[in-house]
Amino acid sequence: MMLFISQNTKGIEMKVIFIKELFAFAVSVCIVFCSTINQVKAQQPSGRIGFSLKVQADGFFNPKVTKVIVDLVEPESQAQKAGMVIGDELIKVEDIEVPGTDASVLKPHMQFVSGKPKKLVLRRPNGHTYEATLVKP
Repeated sequence: MMLFISQNTKGIEMKVIFIKELFAFAVSVCIVFCSTINQVKAQQPSGRIGFSLKVQADGFFNPKVTKVIVDLVEPESQAQKAGMVIGDELIKVEDIEVPGTDASVLKPHMQFVSGKPKKLVLRRPNGHTYEATLVKP
């Protein structure tokens, strides 16, 4: 048994709540909450791109990109399915060489637009190159 005290417009109200009723209420709240979470997950877009890059550049006022390295690949993402792994170097984006290009020229080509495929060429640390085409959902 538990004593529940609340204040309303009529003053202080005291209720006795039995643990069994409280437990049933907690379980029903949990079921509703878990159901809501699953509905939100189901509405999220699938096929996320799922990677991030570490950019190295040289220069202050007009920096040139020297190297772009994959530093995160999310499980079950397009990036992982395309074979991208941490440590790969991005060498081309849409036929534009990455190393040696001005950062201001490269920046718009690095942005993904929904539904539009973007072709990347990457190089593994062992020198093997490969292509990955990714699409923002």
